[in-house]
Amino acid sequence: MILSENVVPLRQSNGGLARLATRPNVPLGTGGERKLSSLVYQYVLYSDKFGRFYIGIANEIAARLEVHNLGQVKSTKAFKPWKIVHTEVFESKQEVRVREKYMKSAAGRRWRKKNIKTGD
Repeated sequence: MILSENVVPLRQSNGGLARLATRPNVPLGTGGERKLSSLVYQYVLYSDKFGRFYIGIANEIAARLEVHNLGQVKSTKAFKPWKIVHTEVFESKQEVRVREKYMKSAAGRRWRKKNIKTGD
């Protein structure tokens, strides 16, 4: 289930990523909290220099983008720099893997071409 599109990770005032969303007046560890890190993001990167897309999955998109742009991912290091052009949020890894598989299919490539603006 997609919760929303074109999102970025939540930031705390100290610059760190928010980790927990809790119900008011419910002690931690009693089931009242929901870890935001349990949300899974599907992201689409685009390389302006090479006109290429990359589809991936991550818990923290900003950190994953940095890893791509540092050249630490074998399949993307030759095409850097990368920018995020689309994200989707899912509640489970199973859901995000189904969407990732679609995005990498011929139908998904047609969807990307029609719906994602790369800035060209």
